[in-house]
Amino acid sequence: MATVSLVVRDDRTDARGKSPVRLRIAHQGTRRFIGLDVKVLASKWSDDRQEVTRSHPNANEINSDLSKVKSTAHSALSKLRRADYLITAQRVKESIQSELQASGESDAGDFLSFVDEVVEGYKRRDQHGTFKNYRSVYRKFSKFVRSEYSRDRLPFDALDPELFRSFRTFCYEVCGNSTNTVGKALKVMRTFVRKAMKEGKLDRYPFEHIDIDSEPVERELLTPEEIGRIEELEIEEDSRIAEVRRWFLFAYYTGGMRFSDVASLQWKHLRKGPSGRKRVHYKMQKTSDTVGVPLVDGAREVLKYYDEGDPEDWVFPISRGIDAEESEALHNRKEDRNALANKYLRKLAERAGIDKRVSFKLSRNAAAWELYQKVGDIYKVSKFLGHSSVEQTEEYIEGFEDESRDDDFLDAMGGSD
Repeated sequence: MATVSLVVRDDRTDARGKSPVRLRIAHQGTRRFIGLDVKVLASKWSDDRQEVTRSHPNANEINSDLSKVKSTAHSALSKLRRADYLITAQRVKESIQSELQASGESDAGDFLSFVDEVVEGYKRRDQHGTFKNYRSVYRKFSKFVRSEYSRDRLPFDALDPELFRSFRTFCYEVCGNSTNTVGKALKVMRTFVRKAMKEGKLDRYPFEHIDIDSEPVERELLTPEEIGRIEELEIEEDSRIAEVRRWFLFAYYTGGMRFSDVASLQWKHLRKGPSGRKRVHYKMQKTSDTVGVPLVDGAREVLKYYDEGDPEDWVFPISRGIDAEESEALHNRKEDRNALANKYLRKLAERAGIDKRVSFKLSRNAAAWELYQKVGDIYKVSKFLGHSSVEQTEEYIEGFEDESRDDDFLDAMGGSD
């Protein structure tokens, strides 16, 4: 049964020591929140009574306003029940927002509250990496609004190009961010704006004339030949550095698997396809898109080191000891092991005489380049990598020296080696 309650977000405290009050909706394990234009001293909040204590400044006025909100929320919930609607947390939220808006008690038109819930949604869906990145940008934007406009709310109709240009300046001058960091923040805010438009909360696009800043980044590129040198190193097979090398080589030979996907690989993801050929078939952690490629000899050689377990068992020991349902624990383990892997990969590169700062993600670039050179069709390569666009694939192979068309050039110009 759906319930509504008032809660204080005591992890968000302003300079006056006050925290925002939200209306929480809970139904069948799902929660939704509605921001209210009310802030209180968390130390003088009663969770049981869902109101401030008598010693809180303006206690009577605050509690009266909160009582009206609760009354309106319960009224909206009762209407849904009487109408015999299929009740979901989202439907309850929308119904309560409508009632609050009509009664003048709503903060439903607050862009910051909207973004806050969007960000929390990524955490609820176990997309912890996206959650952390988006939360960082959201906090920066909230700080900008408080600093520049002395406000804790931002109506949707206040979103215009000038606001986001000012935010860009704030990132440069106050936060001291680099060009690409500023560009990333603007892209994230643009994502929030598009979500608001999709939900009908905004009827104009304020980013139409906003330039997204970026500048070229010098990237290390690992060639297939250098991959081979790492593979041929003679090292003790039971050592930690050899274990990391197996993860890295498996990622390369499966078309550039990301570290998070290698860490999440279970034996059930290795199976025969309709043709009878054994394949690795998995859902990418980053995008949730499904990718499947046949197992080549290099990948098979890596797998020989491990005893096949139950379908739900991890292939590699990266996530060992953690249940697949423990998403946050898995995310934290992956971050820790990825850092460790990069440390050992730099040692492997040094032993192989490779003067580059090697990291796990370079296996993906190298695989993309090798596939492009051998297949010659960037659209096919894009599918192998699980990219949603060819432009993404082009970014992966950018910076490699392309000699695939040298013979055509020599033939046309009459040159020779």
